[in-house]
Amino acid sequence: MKLRRLMAGTLAATMVLGSSMMVFAADPQTGSATGSGESIGHVDKEVLAVTLPTEGDALNQTFAYKVDPERVIDLAGKLTDDTAVTKNADGVYFKNKDNTYSSSSDEVEFEGKNSVAVDVSVKAEVTASAGGKDIALVADDAALTAATTPALLMNLTVGTETKAITSDGATAQAKLEGVPDNFAVTVEGGAYKYSAKADATGWKTTTVKLSGKTNNMDVPSDMTAPQIKLTWTVAKHEDYTDATAHGNWSGANLWIAKDASTGFSTTGLTVEVSDGGTTYKTLATDKYSVNATGWVSTTWNNLVDGLGGNPEGNIFVRVTDGTTRYIFENK
Repeated sequence: MKLRRLMAGTLAATMVLGSSMMVFAADPQTGSATGSGESIGHVDKEVLAVTLPTEGDALNQTFAYKVDPERVIDLAGKLTDDTAVTKNADGVYFKNKDNTYSSSSDEVEFEGKNSVAVDVSVKAEVTASAGGKDIALVADDAALTAATTPALLMNLTVGTETKAITSDGATAQAKLEGVPDNFAVTVEGGAYKYSAKADATGWKTTTVKLSGKTNNMDVPSDMTAPQIKLTWTVAKHEDYTDATAHGNWSGANLWIAKDASTGFSTTGLTVEVSDGGTTYKTLATDKYSVNATGWVSTTWNNLVDGLGGNPEGNIFVRVTDGTTRYIFENK
């Protein structure tokens, strides 16, 4: 009897314990969890930094020059302050870092600290001396040889590109490749930063210099030489694709588009003009207009004004829209 009671108690306990594990359709059990989302945000990896030359009197003196078409310096072997100079056949003298003189300035360096390719552009602007008695600037060796009055061929070189500086100035540029391996993402002040490594090496460099030569002839005693100002800018390098533009004249107006039925963007355009299609000059925004369908309109007089005088060859008009340069040749 005691055994039966014990069994009954055991069975009853088993039934009670077992009943706590039973799930009935009428009593569903549910649960949930919510994870918050966080955006890390954008880390700009386009670093365009370039170490520029230090401005000041020393840099100004680097590009200061003397012109000597009569070759008086050569004959004397020295300057008027008795500084001895090495003769050169070019008739132009820049003072170099080693206190010698030559027909080229010292090269001034730009060192890239950039992660992506950039263009270093140097613009030369000419300021005429008061009185209008400056030596004439010419565009090439042929013009220098042909000149019958004192003339100066002054070249601007940036990297491997050389441009003659005329009274309208000149612009030359060089590409500096980026060095992304010199950069890393770090955490600074609780934020991500993309910056150059402390031990970064192998940065790319380029240089700018002036070099000149004159013809050989007598000069007026009061002849002067113009001032040349150099201004440099750095911008992200863009690879452009050239395409032929469509253009037609309607009365006094030249209309230009991508093709006979497609206009350009109505904003963000650059319009340039060239005599011969080699060197382009930016056309001022008051010298052209863009209509609602993206056609660019200008006049012959505006193009001539943009060139600074009547062309010697065919006029070319170049419209840059994004990374495509559309070129129209007026034949």
